[in-house]
Amino acid sequence: MPMRFVRIDDLRRCLAAAFERLELTPEDGAGLAGLLVDSELRGHRDHGIAALALLTELYREGKLNPRPRVRVLRETDGALLLDGDRGCGPGAPTRAMRWCIERARERQGMAVAAVRDWQLLVAAPYARLAAEAGLVGFACTNFIPLVAPPGGRTPVFGTNPFAYGLPAQRHPPVVLDVATTVVAMQKVRVAAEEDRPLPEGLIFDRGGRPTTDPAELFEGGLLAPLGTPHAPHKGFGLALFIDALSGVLSGAGFAQGVATGAPGNLLWALDAEAFLPQTEFLARMDAQIDQVKQSERTPGVDELLVPGERGERRYLELTARGMVPLAPTGWRTLTAGCEALGVPVPPPAAVDEAGDAPP
Repeated sequence: MPMRFVRIDDLRRCLAAAFERLELTPEDGAGLAGLLVDSELRGHRDHGIAALALLTELYREGKLNPRPRVRVLRETDGALLLDGDRGCGPGAPTRAMRWCIERARERQGMAVAAVRDWQLLVAAPYARLAAEAGLVGFACTNFIPLVAPPGGRTPVFGTNPFAYGLPAQRHPPVVLDVATTVVAMQKVRVAAEEDRPLPEGLIFDRGGRPTTDPAELFEGGLLAPLGTPHAPHKGFGLALFIDALSGVLSGAGFAQGVATGAPGNLLWALDAEAFLPQTEFLARMDAQIDQVKQSERTPGVDELLVPGERGERRYLELTARGMVPLAPTGWRTLTAGCEALGVPVPPPAAVDEAGDAPP
């Protein structure tokens, strides 16, 4: 099946209506819809429309709360702890990062926030939020156990992703968002739905043996930590660290407890003025990026990119065109979700000769 093009605004409205059918408020539904569309626009389709089925399941089973009451549990000059009440989406983490940005500027230093019992879903938007404000940003979360210790067969930690955002002046912010596993769980889920084998070294079956069948992960299998096969302790060590920051420190579920509890999140923002004048810091960041991009390339490589650059370009290009392409799997997920929730499927976008959506 070919790609289906959908107007960005139509897709946002469709997903927002779907989440409202799951009893989210219009504001929270629109925020969660925007998060999924942003992932699609940046080329991360495993965290875009592909997440709709999983989110629908989690809300219907009561594992996610559609009407969370976010509360401040503790607040100091430089630290904030929120109870997310089993919510999901940008609500609580956006509030937390904005608080960090404001306090870091006031203090000309650093501010940190933890959000207990909240499904972050994607870490990059919050690190990017800080970077676009001219600060260094960081966000991380823990997840259900899918990773065993090196040499073990019992899962203890999740994919436990983290993201950082670094501002620059001439260049867009550098934004890295990675799991501490070789592949994210949602990418494996998409491969399973497409009946597509995975490359070797990404997952193990329930016996701890390497496999290329993505379905094995959802039958008691394991994800491979970063560094596999030569240094799995590196990824496992990072997963432990993120779990400690996100779950142990916040008072949320941690390690195997995330399977029956709710994950935690840690976010912070750092004002460069604590160390250097802002203009000097941004100029030095530009120089760093220039050195990356101007370094010698291997044969056949046209350009060297920094983290987040490819996704940012795609986001800007598709936003200018006014539409987003959906892969066949994403289109099937969208239509099935709309049917299940009684929401009209957005119509395919008309495309002009230039490949743009007419006004």
